[in-house]
Amino acid sequence: MSSRSSLKLLLPLGNPAQVLNVPVIPIGTLLAATHPFAANPPYILSWLSPQISAPDMLQPKLFEKLVTENFKTVPAKLLLQLATIFEEGGLHDRSGTFFYKNHLSKSNVPVLAIAGDQDLICPPDAVYVCNDINGAKTVKLILEPLVTYKVFGEPGGPHFAHYDIVGAQRAVDPVYPYIIEFLNHHDAA
Repeated sequence: MSSRSSLKLLLPLGNPAQVLNVPVIPIGTLLAATHPFAANPPYILSWLSPQISAPDMLQPKLFEKLVTENFKTVPAKLLLQLATIFEEGGLHDRSGTFFYKNHLSKSNVPVLAIAGDQDLICPPDAVYVCNDINGAKTVKLILEPLVTYKVFGEPGGPHFAHYDIVGAQRAVDPVYPYIIEFLNHHDAA
């Protein structure tokens, strides 16, 4: 099973960037330019907004400010490296010789893997149970006592998308204390 990550939507930008030797992809400019078509009738690009935030997590003006002013450029080399997530063996370095998943089980560093229940960029199954082409499960590769996995969001709401985990006002009560508890627990160890 391959990931349902909407990060795949950025893949078409990789080849032209590589061919044209473009140093950066202006994600912020692209988002700012498309935001009016996502936020206003006839909502031609309405599918873009949930990529960033779940419905009703951010006030419309705050969401607009986030989209039009906060996203900048992404180095093309980073985008090309992220694209390796969808290749055989999963995420690897630029040389194609160092596969990160092959080294997760060797780590002795505690890992807090969190996901939003409506995160389309890195959905919960991509964090926990999503198999790469070779069948490796990301979180399952980390030694059991070192990994903590948590999905934020409730069936009746609130729901969390990609940005909401760190930036939504509603993250203050459920998310931040969970992260602080994890850090305190492992700091004392």
